[in-house]
Amino acid sequence: MTKRKLKPLEYAFWLLKLQDRSIGGLREKMERKEYSSQEIKETIDFLIAKNFLDDERFARNFVRFKKSLKPTGKYYLQNKLRQKKIDNDIIEKVLGENSDQAEEVEDAADRWLAKNKKVPKEKIYEKLSRYLVSRGFSWEIVKEVVEEKIN
Repeated sequence: MTKRKLKPLEYAFWLLKLQDRSIGGLREKMERKEYSSQEIKETIDFLIAKNFLDDERFARNFVRFKKSLKPTGKYYLQNKLRQKKIDNDIIEKVLGENSDQAEEVEDAADRWLAKNKKVPKEKIYEKLSRYLVSRGFSWEIVKEVVEEKIN
């Protein structure tokens, strides 16, 4: 018994049922299933018109979700949203709305310091800075906050 190929709209709804997707991400999935470019375009246009797909809403939800899991900075989120095929204008708009990085860096530093009490004093600057930069925070803010926390 062979599996029947879903119609493009059925497949798109099935994907959206599994998880929210960006327009580019949905397009990519449909291309892998070898739907025609016309079918993909019509399906995506329909989903946008009916408000099932919205890259700005997707980006806002994605940023909110990532920040709820771990402290994350602008550069990390930018990179992840680009991987999800979100337009740069939308990325800048969404990340511009969540721009209080100094407070987020301080919270992340406090959490890290609470978990890593056994780290020798002479290694704290290096390890904490590396951790915060790896979470996507800008070096200027990280340096400022880490120096403040150490002193």
